[in-house]
Amino acid sequence: MICRSADATHMHLFDAFVISPFQLDSHASLQIFATRWLHKNKPIAVVEGFVKDWLAAPNGVVRKTLESGGAKIQTEFKVFQTSGVSAAGNHHVEEAANLTVEQTDVPSTKPIDALDISAVILDIDRVPKFGKLSWDDRFFLEVHAAGSGGSQNITSQGQQGEKCLMWDTTFTFNVSQTSQLVFRVLGYDGKDSEPIPIGIAIFDVDELLRQNSLIRRPLLSSAASVRIEGIPTLSFRAAQAGAMSFTRSLSFFTQELSAAVNRTADLNVQPNQPRDYGQDKRIIEHAISRASKDTGGDEHLYPLLVKISIFVSVAERLAKLHPYARIAFAILATGYEVIRQNIACDLGIIRLMHTMQDTYDLVMTVDALPYLHKQKNVLEAIMQQTIECAFFIRDYVDTRGSFAQAIKNSALNMESQIKAFENAFIDLQRNFQSYMAVSTQLTVLKILEDVQDLGAKADFRDMSYAVDARCAASYAVHLPANSAAPPSDLITSLQSWVIGDSKESERICLLSGPEELCSSIALVIGEQFQFASRLGSSYCFRGTRHNDTRSYSNLFSTIARDLADRNAQFKQNLWRAIGNETSLRKTRVARTQFEEFILAPSRDVIWNGPFLVIIDGLELGGNEAARKEILSVLVDAGAELPRNLRFLITCRLEDDICKAFRGQSHVLRRQLGEATPLATRADNFEDFVGV
Repeated sequence: MICRSADATHMHLFDAFVISPFQLDSHASLQIFATRWLHKNKPIAVVEGFVKDWLAAPNGVVRKTLESGGAKIQTEFKVFQTSGVSAAGNHHVEEAANLTVEQTDVPSTKPIDALDISAVILDIDRVPKFGKLSWDDRFFLEVHAAGSGGSQNITSQGQQGEKCLMWDTTFTFNVSQTSQLVFRVLGYDGKDSEPIPIGIAIFDVDELLRQNSLIRRPLLSSAASVRIEGIPTLSFRAAQAGAMSFTRSLSFFTQELSAAVNRTADLNVQPNQPRDYGQDKRIIEHAISRASKDTGGDEHLYPLLVKISIFVSVAERLAKLHPYARIAFAILATGYEVIRQNIACDLGIIRLMHTMQDTYDLVMTVDALPYLHKQKNVLEAIMQQTIECAFFIRDYVDTRGSFAQAIKNSALNMESQIKAFENAFIDLQRNFQSYMAVSTQLTVLKILEDVQDLGAKADFRDMSYAVDARCAASYAVHLPANSAAPPSDLITSLQSWVIGDSKESERICLLSGPEELCSSIALVIGEQFQFASRLGSSYCFRGTRHNDTRSYSNLFSTIARDLADRNAQFKQNLWRAIGNETSLRKTRVARTQFEEFILAPSRDVIWNGPFLVIIDGLELGGNEAARKEILSVLVDAGAELPRNLRFLITCRLEDDICKAFRGQSHVLRRQLGEATPLATRADNFEDFVGV
């Protein structure tokens, strides 16, 4: 139970109470007393109600505003039935308790390891003022996450509205479903004084995951020196990082499938044990059958997604397949609705999907399971070809973009392109059946190869280029070998942002937080899209180099040269623009490089699927004055980046970087929780909330 008076500076927490037995129509009361030294307990306030009403409260959380001696006391407590039924055997108690569950989404059975908090707004009748000269007033949101794995903190400055405070950053915490979040709103008067508490709100992660809409909660006022009018309301959205609604429909069979796969994998390493691949194959087939029953009328894409998902689960375990192969599933799952609604009349795309299904059916036969670990190279080729075709299918059927129209207006015969993709899968089927090593190249969209000889003559050697700036080279130098893996939910979330098919998606993602965590994330994401042949460029400012040439003055020119190696059309356009302009090729001006080397050449380029550019450790390329121009061009011109070119930028929390990107619609801002050092960690929950 939580109690706070409207003008108090501390919140009071009470232990849990167990009341047994009880009946549905039982009347209960909670009486609050004040105790002073040498004085008896003095009643302060009382909360009364019926058990059935408390159990039926949203998520079992009861909130009341009480009055005592002219002061308002805000109380909050959670009620739930511990086990069994009431003493009278009244089965309606369960109905009352289940009422809340029926009104909200049941959380996924998949364990959560990262939670996103976004769209945080504090509605308040009057924004507090700390003095006569209030233009220096600033407001911060401090979020503390506590759980069995330790604690994390995030602090972020908000923007002032007429009657609200707003935060446009997505905050990401490494948490579990048993963790707890504490939100505190603080004010600063610009005089280097102690922070002024405005209010506090507390949430359980499992409670947040049960809600599928905007979460609203009164902010318990904690401002003793600042007048707060009315009761401020804190609102935000909370979701498991990287969660896709489509995947929830597949979650019900994952446990039995995982068990079957693990048993089969164990038999590979214990050959003397009895084998029953047929039984485990029947489990897999049963899982496919169950999942395929709920197709929503989709006879083509949904079955393919189910088979890809199951294949990835099986192949990762049995063949030690690279876990980044999951990107193939994510591409089609992210664009599921768009693809499903637009393929009905496209017989070529439908035929390609069925050829892809046939490939996965072949791989998942009973006889193939024992030998998957010997076919890793073929399986990886299948996944890479699936990724290429998945991007082609998604972008081709999406009538909102220019991709489909561009290839229809080109000289490319779409039927021959689809046939080429089909033949690639048929060849892979033959290779799998005959245990042949894969020597054929990835089949890609041919229009990207049908460019004039001009691109082949391009010579960009006099354009500034930072040697060994790529992230893979940097991490070998500065990233500890025992670095903890970043939360998988967060990786999935960033992956979904990169491959997202929305035309309105943010072109830039600014990821701020601890240096080692940011680098680990950049490493994993970079490897993931390198595997998918979609890493356009990576530039890391972290670590030291021999004869270091990295600087802000060659950042965009290095990225442009890397992109020219990835896309022949881009290379051709870049050479047309600067081939006869020596002074332009050698420019060191960041804005000119971005506009002439990146934006201009990419405007009419057909990007089959996204290409990711990673800039890791942006703050380390120079001081605040040196990076002013870099920030300016990313803010002013970043929105002009093409739909399929995404920039992931990582950095520490530098004021100038956060201020520059704040409120920019083309920038997705994510802030990661910082682990509380052991020496200063609040071991007790009360230490943080101020009890």
